[in-house]
Amino acid sequence: MPTPNKHGYLRVGVTGGIGAGKSEVCKLFAQRGRTVLSADRVARELMETDAAVAAGVRRLFGSEAYNADGTLNTAHVSGIVFEDAQQRARLNALVHPIVIEKILNAMDALPVAQRSPYTIVEAALLYESGMHKYLDAVIVVHATEIVRIERLLARDGATRAEIVKRFRAQLPAGEKRERGDFVILNDGPRSGLPDKVVFLDSLLTQMAG
Repeated sequence: MPTPNKHGYLRVGVTGGIGAGKSEVCKLFAQRGRTVLSADRVARELMETDAAVAAGVRRLFGSEAYNADGTLNTAHVSGIVFEDAQQRARLNALVHPIVIEKILNAMDALPVAQRSPYTIVEAALLYESGMHKYLDAVIVVHATEIVRIERLLARDGATRAEIVKRFRAQLPAGEKRERGDFVILNDGPRSGLPDKVVFLDSLLTQMAG
């Protein structure tokens, strides 16, 4: 269950399986004026701008981990981490603790008006990274595997086999759903999402006091 407000504002995570629609949900929260911080974006910036972290990524994945302009070669790194659980664990151990620290510091540094009554943290690996331990509530966006596969086939151009590998590299969607404080079902038309976000926005605002 959600914990009492102990920061002066609520820290709320949004997660879900690949293709469930968590980014769409976060856009709707942002449209309501709520601050949304992306853990995935922070992780990428960290790997591209922090020399020590970049050196660690190169040790794990070779010089091919970065493009000539210094940007992360996502295709190369993803191709390895979705195949190799040990390499995935090593990358997570390198990046996740720093990302969590940066996210928490960024939330506390926000002006009061921007972090209250609550701030959203979008993270695909919210539970896997341990970030959920630092949050007051977690929203899980859930959709069936069939629906998620169809969305990703249309969106990413990946093969069904590649998509299934991505699924297997994350905590099972059903387990995320069970662990969440709130669940947004997103199997149907996305036009139903705004009303669900409005409801949660009202509820979270009340919880924040």
